[in-house]
Amino acid sequence: MDPGQRPAGADLRVLILCFTLGVLLVHAWRELPSWLWLVLPLVAALPRWRFRWHFVFLALGLGITLWQAQRALEQRWPVHRHGEVLTLQGQVSSLPEQQRDPRSPQQNIWRFRFDPEPGDGLPRHLRVSWYRTTETVRAGECWRLELKLRSPHGSLNPGGFDYEAWLLREGIGGTATVRAATRCGEGQGLLALRQQLLEAIDGWLPGHPAAPMVAALTLGEQSGLRDADWEVFRRTGTSHLVAISGFNIGIMAVVGFFLGRWLWTLWPPLLLRMPAQKAGWLMSGLFAAGYAVIAGFEAPVARAALMALLVIAAGFANRLGQPTRVLALAWLLILLFDPLSITSPGLWLSFGAVAAIFYVGSGRLATPHWLLAAVLLQLMLSVVLTPLTLYFFHGLSWPAPLVNLLAVPAFALMTPLLLAAMLLAALWPAAGAPLLGWSADALGWLRLGLEHAADWPQAWIAWSPAWPALLLALLGAVLLFAPRGLPLRLVGLLCFLPLAFAPRQAPDAGFELAALDVGQGLAVVVRTANHALLYDAGPAFEEGFDAGDSVVVPYLLSRGVGRLDRLLLSHGDNDHAGGIPAVQARLRIAEQFGTPGHPSCVEGLRWHWDGVDFETLHPPASGEGDDNHRSCVLRIESGGQVALLTGDIDRAAERRLVEHHADRLRADLLVSPHHGSRSSSTPEFVAAVRPRVVIHAAGWRSHFGHPRPEVVARYEAVGAQQYVTGVEGALRVSLPTPAAVPGVEGWRRRVAAWWNAPPEP
Repeated sequence: MDPGQRPAGADLRVLILCFTLGVLLVHAWRELPSWLWLVLPLVAALPRWRFRWHFVFLALGLGITLWQAQRALEQRWPVHRHGEVLTLQGQVSSLPEQQRDPRSPQQNIWRFRFDPEPGDGLPRHLRVSWYRTTETVRAGECWRLELKLRSPHGSLNPGGFDYEAWLLREGIGGTATVRAATRCGEGQGLLALRQQLLEAIDGWLPGHPAAPMVAALTLGEQSGLRDADWEVFRRTGTSHLVAISGFNIGIMAVVGFFLGRWLWTLWPPLLLRMPAQKAGWLMSGLFAAGYAVIAGFEAPVARAALMALLVIAAGFANRLGQPTRVLALAWLLILLFDPLSITSPGLWLSFGAVAAIFYVGSGRLATPHWLLAAVLLQLMLSVVLTPLTLYFFHGLSWPAPLVNLLAVPAFALMTPLLLAAMLLAALWPAAGAPLLGWSADALGWLRLGLEHAADWPQAWIAWSPAWPALLLALLGAVLLFAPRGLPLRLVGLLCFLPLAFAPRQAPDAGFELAALDVGQGLAVVVRTANHALLYDAGPAFEEGFDAGDSVVVPYLLSRGVGRLDRLLLSHGDNDHAGGIPAVQARLRIAEQFGTPGHPSCVEGLRWHWDGVDFETLHPPASGEGDDNHRSCVLRIESGGQVALLTGDIDRAAERRLVEHHADRLRADLLVSPHHGSRSSSTPEFVAAVRPRVVIHAAGWRSHFGHPRPEVVARYEAVGAQQYVTGVEGALRVSLPTPAAVPGVEGWRRRVAAWWNAPPEP
């Protein structure tokens, strides 16, 4: 059936909704469903009745998604071969990301996508990291690499980023690190051309601070942008202007339209063959497609280009009278080719923005002045996208509407100007290079303005309302910006009120402890009925994973915690303290101990919250030892239930605790010292604590071997149940009063979808 036609009696938009439902149903299952599930909608589609085609499209969505999902899972590197070392030959299939090694500035760290030559059981795409090398990696090159391959696996926490879902969407079947390498060929094709253009930008703009933004806006290459840059864009709500998306593609399409229409009128005989309007649409399509190709045609760019090309095709065919049909058709085509992209925030935000533009710009009796229309459109986009932004990013930028009023036209001018300057520099360097330099200067001034806006007080509001409130706010946005005369418009304002209330998920009595999955590191959240404490915040790496930003803060906000009553840092090692700055920047914190500029955590601190007693047992106020030895040890007790948090204490600290606090060490729940290292958990300490539940805060298949087998055996000997955060995901332990067996819930066991690795024994 032609997708542009609809079966008799069925609205295309409703059919596409049924198709989308089929896609979502597959994503809702914990395990991939059997193909037998297709029988139900297909049987319902057999009779010639009113809803026949609805079930056909539902079955189509189910079937295509199931087929694509199975193909993606078959491409994954199997768990039983995790850590295997192979020598593979293949091509660098992305623009490599380069970083300087902080421990050796003369050496580089490279990350790139690698496509090995087809082989039995090999994934089509691997995400490769190459540490501490002086080699230069370029896109499109052939390399023979000795790789240590790893199965897809990431941290799994409530509210946190799902790394395994991202790998699935990107088609990456495994990760790997380079052991040895030999170059076997130079790059060719479009990738090599993009690499040459990227290097040319560095040559035309040597050391220019705006060069990374130039590369991002022209080539879609964002690896040069640092975490500080993205923080500025996040706080000002302008990330969508820098990451090539529908906005950038749309700008180039508009430029192509007006340029094509104008050029066509320069030769009047051409007007007899085709109207200038249609010539403009053709040029618009060429500009949109050409820009998408230069930008790499990655999934977000491809989606934006497809949407733009469908709108352009509708304009060429004089079919723009029903924009919702065009938008629905674009949605259908994207999901037909890539149904797994339905979990991508970018997909929902892009279509949400375009739908909002269509909604506010069509079906109105009177067209306001263009300036007023621009202001109303920006306000509409900000309001409509607020629920989606809160859902996906756990917060919003309050200056974003005002900043975007100025930034949108500025970036709309800069994008085609930069592309034109780059093209001119490639063809005529004497003229193009200075123009590119002036454009980069202007972009630098624009970046400076965004920095000032990002410094406005509380520019980013960290907040995560419950999903029913977000759905109600979406309805409110539709009502609020409905055409004049609709009596329910003011009701839309009331629909936004529930956004002000965070979900309450605190225990009614006793306390609840959550050991978060931060990889090889520690972050623990303790909640009572009306208070919240954070003990450590996991690791952070320069221009890389930050547990505070991607795990701790999203978890706290998803649990309704926007303010910490106390932040307690056990000691200064990166795997415990790295995420602290992100937490401090995002959340309000009443008191801090152990962090720079605040009192140290020492023995003898005591406080009482909601019937729960807290006490620090170590380290002494005066004493010696390294950071691990002086880790802060926290004892929590309520109604006979005791939890003990021990940081990275060593044997000497354990011996001191047994000597001075033997009567205070018995605990129902223990977060094991030093992640289950052999340097801790001595037999004497284990005998004194005798925990019923032990949590080892260690990464999945930790390269340190944590928890060590001999440590596991000691806790087994006292009858303790043992859990590892890297295996189970975030672990939530309820310790109610009066004393009862602690209830342990592993997030991976509770919510893991079919694309998530299952927990191992």
